[in-house]
Amino acid sequence: MGLKARTMQTINLNETARVLMDAGRILLCTHVMPDGDAIGSLLAAGKLLLGKGKDVTMVCHHPVPEYLRILPGWEEVRLPAEAAEKSFDLACSIDASDLERLGDAGALFTAAPKTLVIDHHASNTCFGELNYIDSKVAASGNLVYRLYRELGTEPDADAAACLYTALSTDTGNFSFGQMDEEFFLQVSGLMHAGLDISSYARALHLTKDLSFIRLLTRTLNSLTFECDGRLSIMQLRVKDFEETGTSHELTEGLVNKGLNITGVKMCFLATQLDDEYTKFSLRALAPYNVAEIATEFGGGGHLLAAGCTVRIPMDEAVAKMKARMLQAVCE
Repeated sequence: MGLKARTMQTINLNETARVLMDAGRILLCTHVMPDGDAIGSLLAAGKLLLGKGKDVTMVCHHPVPEYLRILPGWEEVRLPAEAAEKSFDLACSIDASDLERLGDAGALFTAAPKTLVIDHHASNTCFGELNYIDSKVAASGNLVYRLYRELGTEPDADAAACLYTALSTDTGNFSFGQMDEEFFLQVSGLMHAGLDISSYARALHLTKDLSFIRLLTRTLNSLTFECDGRLSIMQLRVKDFEETGTSHELTEGLVNKGLNITGVKMCFLATQLDDEYTKFSLRALAPYNVAEIATEFGGGGHLLAAGCTVRIPMDEAVAKMKARMLQAVCE
């Protein structure tokens, strides 16, 4: 049955747990160019369901980034083509705000007889037959942790490492986002499970390859300011990646460098993908809203952290984004 013919409905945590337990062969998938929340949540959910005796296949359009290959079980994440011949009772998307964000995994998702979406993005389109969405939590990992508790299972040290990665990377290592009492109770639970937080915090947030430092240097050299320093802009072009021998996965977190400057309220990093496409990462401090701006450009995300990819050449795209963000920050 095609996705458009299905009735979309939102469900709660208990119903989500029952849907997962009723399935035998489960496809878990996440969004393209996966970040720490995507892979951490995917791996933690996979471990939970494997422990419940389920046949689980984890899929992502892009390979697991190098910096996340410290996580237990990362090598079990397959490319969509590697799962094309398998059949599933249930397809579950984790941390993707819309079907397009699944990339080639989207075809596997829609082919399943039942589809479930688990996500925390306010811009989620509820593209599953069933949708467990809570935009009040900081990360999709928070929702996966809830599933552990709902199913009467405590995460072990490996699952704790994956969930810590999800929670910490989506909050800038606990420096922004919607962190509340439940959030830190979950972190406490991860410590109780044996999380080696010092080792994982250093690996994820402090230690960087020399190639990253080279790309960071290019990023900071492009830094410009508008509106009396309230808006910062950074740009990376194809030649920057070629000349530093780096890949796009190393751009994770670079945009935050433009926000963490005294006086800056909003910022964006524009990355040239090719002659036609430009990717934007947007950040802001409260009370500004970059999710709204990203949505206008065909993307989405959170109030203070969002992104989009547009089919517009770099210079033109930057001019359009600059004008829109100036309108927001200088009005």
